[in-house]
Amino acid sequence: MSLEERLNRIEEMLREVMKRLDELEWLLGGYREEAEATRLAARLVATGIYPAYAIIEAARRVVKVVRLAGPLDPISRSVIEALSMCEPATISDITRRVRELRGTASRRIVAERVRKLEARGLVVKLGKGPRPGYTLRECLQA
Repeated sequence: MSLEERLNRIEEMLREVMKRLDELEWLLGGYREEAEATRLAARLVATGIYPAYAIIEAARRVVKVVRLAGPLDPISRSVIEALSMCEPATISDITRRVRELRGTASRRIVAERVRKLEARGLVVKLGKGPRPGYTLRECLQA
């Protein structure tokens, strides 16, 4: 079996896992946050960029930050997801990651949301100058 065939098979298996997780989330209702973390982790695992254990921790981090933040608009939530791996990122990096998660993102809107999240104490600016990095406050506390 070729690498491409194996990757396609894994992708199909992940789709099935996502479907089953959605069903479990509906059935468990009361455990919504854990189900949400599991669904997010499965989505991130599907990208193949990070190892599964790191993604599970990132998903838990997202759920914790979102719970602290309260209701968030979809772009702000995507910014938090983009920073969940605790790797410092510039606005351009965050915009690129948000595009991967959402399919579309404006650099200006992402920068605006990052500033709002920073003002709320959820995101921290690292460094100064024309291209500072940003990370989740949760990443610095861990």
